[in-house]
Amino acid sequence: MLHLHKAIDKVSTEPEFKESVGVLTEVVRDYQQQIEKVKSALSNIQVGNNQHQEHQQGQQQGQK
Repeated sequence: MLHLHKAIDKVSTEPEFKESVGVLTEVVRDYQQQIEKVKSALSNIQVGNNQHQEHQQGQQQGQK
């Protein structure tokens, strides 16, 4: 992500790239929003996996 911001900063000073900078900025913004959604989804999955592991461990201990 840092590389994208550096590239945008570098070309933003060039007048012929003004439209490209606007598009790149919007793409980066959308990308960041998607990353946040995925992070949120993954954190929910991790909670579910921890509960599943605890359930399996409880079953294994009951079998011993």
